[in-house]
Amino acid sequence: MTARRASRVAAGLAEARENDPLARRSPPEQIELTAAEPGPAVAALAELVGAERGWMNLFPEVAEDDAQAVAPSAIGALFRASGPPIPQATLIAPADGRRGRRPAQLGLTHGVGTMVVRRLAAEGIALREGWTVVQDHVRRGLVVRLDDPLDPSAAVEWAIRAATAVCPVPVTGRWLAEVHRP
Repeated sequence: MTARRASRVAAGLAEARENDPLARRSPPEQIELTAAEPGPAVAALAELVGAERGWMNLFPEVAEDDAQAVAPSAIGALFRASGPPIPQATLIAPADGRRGRRPAQLGLTHGVGTMVVRRLAAEGIALREGWTVVQDHVRRGLVVRLDDPLDPSAAVEWAIRAATAVCPVPVTGRWLAEVHRP
């Protein structure tokens, strides 16, 4: 490739990156919180709901030794029927799109190995009135369509309780929220 052609290709890539909204996205905001005081995550979700865009991931803190104890081996991961051993909850803000209104959703990936809605209900963590199960899959996890208008406090608190219940090792009570604002 000639220097002139390489220069044109590089300029074209730079222009494409400049016009790509995903390339301009800033890194997610990280918020530390506790299960007893989820206020910072509730406020962040309320902001996303008000803007009608973005999502938030919630990760429980576990002791490093406990996390290593439940991590599958490379071969075990290939034949494993369930999702990741340490759960992750995702809360997606509602939005208006080309196909109409997309309601808020809550996702929960887990390593329980069975469908989880009945197990959570048996532990006193039933879905709220107006919430609908979209998917409850062994490997892909749980997806719930939330009510509109969304109560951010109820959604965050339920996500924390559910993720704690399906975590195979003790949770410290500390959580990390990653807030994505596209």
